[in-house]
Amino acid sequence: LEMSQYLYLLRHAKSVPWGPGDDDFSRILSKRGRKHMGRLSAWLARHMEAPEKAICSPSARTVETLEALINCWPGLASDTDFPSELYGASSGALYDLAESGLSRCRSLLMVGHNPGFENLALGLMRPEDAQPIYKMPTGTFAALRFENGFEADAGNAVLQHWVTRKKLSGN
Repeated sequence: LEMSQYLYLLRHAKSVPWGPGDDDFSRILSKRGRKHMGRLSAWLARHMEAPEKAICSPSARTVETLEALINCWPGLASDTDFPSELYGASSGALYDLAESGLSRCRSLLMVGHNPGFENLALGLMRPEDAQPIYKMPTGTFAALRFENGFEADAGNAVLQHWVTRKKLSGN
């Protein structure tokens, strides 16, 4: 019996710059961010099994980031929730959302923001996997495996993939 659970974390891709008077929630992806998401969704289609469910911050840039993945994982179109608390969530709140999501499925994708995502990712993985990683740039995809389930292995997850924009674009 497969006990493992999987958490995929995706920080939204590069967005247009924020300026005085701009509404952060409404910022969309930049041209570079959209290009990266095309590359990332192609990589994911080749290397990863689609998650059973997804939760995504309702901000414009996270929704646009998720839309690129629906090209390679069409099932997510009907299996995604957009909880408002995912926008600007702390790593503790994100942990609770992950735990709740993984209580209902074997694999969950979360799309959101830093600093919460970076702190959550580094806090969930084995120290030897987290050690070489300093930050989670925009558009970074992390795949974490919890061999004995999320509750048993939180803090000891195996990092299967850490895919950055630089890794995919070769620069």
